[in-house]
Amino acid sequence: MKTPIFFVSDNHFQKLSNSSEKKRRTKFYSLLNHIEDVQGTLVIGGDFFDFWFDYRGYVPFEYLDIFEKLKKLKRSGVDIYYVLGNHDYWDFGFFKRNFSTETIVDEFNFIQDGQNFLVVHGDGILKDDYGYRIFRRVIRSRLCVYLFNLLPPSAGYYIAKKISKADKPKEYYKDNKIIKEKLLFHAKEKWKEADVILVGHYHQHGIIEKDDKKLIFLGDWLNKFLVTVYEGGVWKQIKWEK
Repeated sequence: MKTPIFFVSDNHFQKLSNSSEKKRRTKFYSLLNHIEDVQGTLVIGGDFFDFWFDYRGYVPFEYLDIFEKLKKLKRSGVDIYYVLGNHDYWDFGFFKRNFSTETIVDEFNFIQDGQNFLVVHGDGILKDDYGYRIFRRVIRSRLCVYLFNLLPPSAGYYIAKKISKADKPKEYYKDNKIIKEKLLFHAKEKWKEADVILVGHYHQHGIIEKDDKKLIFLGDWLNKFLVTVYEGGVWKQIKWEK
């Protein structure tokens, strides 16, 4: 994989055109221009959109500028990897067809500089997420996807917006030691098979190091504007201000 590698997660881009959304996109497009200039690699850790459902023949016009930027980045020679999250799981080939993005369900595992990297979105990995795991299984079922696909896109996005508002625990937006400790417990098991674990979903940021292992929280692009960069064995987390 070409370096530097840029990891982002939980951008939660929405079907909006207000000043806040424009500001977030402007920052992100600045990052994409930088990645194009240095010819690195982009890894998206999930929830890139606040909601995405691959309705055949329908693309929200509010997302078109995002897709054009990703196409431009791909045409420049930058590889893009997209780990699907709980808000954008329902991709049925659109990203691959339109800008040759590799989409990954659940876990993205790759070797870089002799180390095993594992990128996960992170929803449902905590042992006490029993209720969410059941909900996740239902909404990803073939029956649910079939029924949702019968809805007009406008109705589907309306329902998703209502669910999304209820699906954002406030503790995810601030530094939360309890969540980090639970994720560290999970990481200790995963470290048996991976050297570096990168996690999204919980909107936490920071890098925890234990011996020669790392657990990295990928933050978000709602207010943290965090990008995690790897190059030559060195990790950096940057709040993107450009």
